[in-house]
Amino acid sequence: MTGQVEEAINHMKKRLAEKNQVFEAKEDGFIYQATCTFNSPASDEDIHSFEKKTGLLLPEDYKEFLKITNGCRLFERESGGENDLYSLEDIINYTYEVPYEGCFKVACIYQDNIVINGEAVSKGDKDYIMVKGHIDDFEESKKLHMSFADWIERFISHQGEKFWEK
Repeated sequence: MTGQVEEAINHMKKRLAEKNQVFEAKEDGFIYQATCTFNSPASDEDIHSFEKKTGLLLPEDYKEFLKITNGCRLFERESGGENDLYSLEDIINYTYEVPYEGCFKVACIYQDNIVINGEAVSKGDKDYIMVKGHIDDFEESKKLHMSFADWIERFISHQGEKFWEK
């Protein structure tokens, strides 16, 4: 039985056309061509080492994502775009704000950072995903009331659009 994250990623991969491209139709009717790039998966050892090094507890659905692809770029347009879901190394490199208890960035979506609240994860809260502007502090993050699995499923179904702004 596959998990929710694996189903979402597999659905995305099935939609890819020849040469790793997918055609998208946007709300305004404009159709563009986008690419998706998936990194090699992270191993259990990579994940354990990351958790030990950082002291961060990764949620199970996010670990599932990392074991499928240790970061990826989704719905990247020829004209550019920022839909980067971070690798373990990127999390360390891009989480540079003034520390906020257990929060870390896992994606950059058109200047919004998708954040996992590690404190919520450690308390067993399933609604641990937050969003913050790229220049905002973690204290300014807005809770999205969902898990990573829910977030990535909605992000894919909205074809890379910032559904949390609607």
